[in-house]
Amino acid sequence: MNKPALPQLNGRFRPNGGGGGPRRRQLRILLLILLTLGLSWALLLRWGPVSPFPTPTFNVKEAGAKGDGVTDDTAVFLRVLRQAAATGRSTSVIVPPGTYLLALDEPLPIRSGVTLRGLGRPVLKFRAISGARYGFEALSVQGRQIRIDSVVIDGGARLTRGIGIHSGSSDVQIVSSTVRDLNQPAEPHHPLATTVVAGIMIYGDTTNISILGCTLTSISAREAAPVARGIMVWSEPGRTIARRVSMTGNLISYISPREDADGIYFDQPPSSSPLSDSVISDNIIHHAAKRGIKISAPGVIVKNNRILNSFSGDNHYLVTPKDPLPQDMYAAISIYAGDVTVSGNIIGGLGSYYAAIEADVGTASGVVIEHNVIEGAAGPPFPNTSGIRLGEIGGFRIIGNTIRGAETPIRLSEEAQAALVSGAGTLAENISKEVIGD
Repeated sequence: MNKPALPQLNGRFRPNGGGGGPRRRQLRILLLILLTLGLSWALLLRWGPVSPFPTPTFNVKEAGAKGDGVTDDTAVFLRVLRQAAATGRSTSVIVPPGTYLLALDEPLPIRSGVTLRGLGRPVLKFRAISGARYGFEALSVQGRQIRIDSVVIDGGARLTRGIGIHSGSSDVQIVSSTVRDLNQPAEPHHPLATTVVAGIMIYGDTTNISILGCTLTSISAREAAPVARGIMVWSEPGRTIARRVSMTGNLISYISPREDADGIYFDQPPSSSPLSDSVISDNIIHHAAKRGIKISAPGVIVKNNRILNSFSGDNHYLVTPKDPLPQDMYAAISIYAGDVTVSGNIIGGLGSYYAAIEADVGTASGVVIEHNVIEGAAGPPFPNTSGIRLGEIGGFRIIGNTIRGAETPIRLSEEAQAALVSGAGTLAENISKEVIGD
């Protein structure tokens, strides 16, 4: 019998039955290698290079800090933080439970790649234990990829700043931490006597800053023209306003005095600055003596915050002005720049506002005030109070707000009324629709 002919392909014999053969196995191996390389490249792009060595970790107690609230731990903290920065790598500095007594002489430096992580919410207690009676700043942040997590900064009314995030910094996170008890020097001729007091100060030319789940409280000023802020985004001369700042889920309280104290403040940037592209959301603010939130930089979204006016005739001036404000607070939210959205906020409490939400932006436009709830105290409205008040403005949208307890729910200036007539302004679907001109 003749043997059956073997199948041929391009002149080569192939056995019956398929099976894959060496070439197919080689192809599978090649595809597996390419898939592995692709996945590795994707992880590299997402997370950066993976070091074969473990992340260095320093522990301040293992380095000699006592954390007993009595022993001066300053030298240990400075040494450990400088060692961590000198590694040039991502590094963790662990602060175990305790109260660490620290001098006011110089801020603790937090540099690129360093995470300062508290265990059991340790207290960093800054006091006059050396030659310095007052200090400028507790923590000085400068660099990239920095995180401060779960520490308590106690200034003892002798520091003017809690955390300073300095120019050039990026990708900074302040998480689950507390800054409390800051003030100006009681000595009027001290060099720091006129310094702005701020729980967290964010300087210009900074990007990607996150403040999440923090508490800022008992932040005060006491000189003749006192200024205090819970969180301040400062526009330094010649620098761009901080960009992509996220302030979420923080508790801000007892910012005083009445002259000029705001819970959150974005400073006015140079006209050439780009939009800030920042978000203030889901914060609780109470006992902020002048305003809950003040926005003077374009490109900020203020949403889903709870602002309480907890005063009732007891918000006193430190230096009585010539024309004192009769209402308990000036405003919950003030807008002094275009391209700002105020949405979904709840404003309430016992006290009265000159204007719960006000906007005065010159000829700028892009102001959106929508779906906010403004709840006044029970009883007759306090005289000359407004729920929403517009001053000079080029264009706006006021939509879907609920306003109760204000003498005038919505007050429009002549400029705002003109914008409404021209179509540059929109006023719709607000529950309280009473509107009067100045």
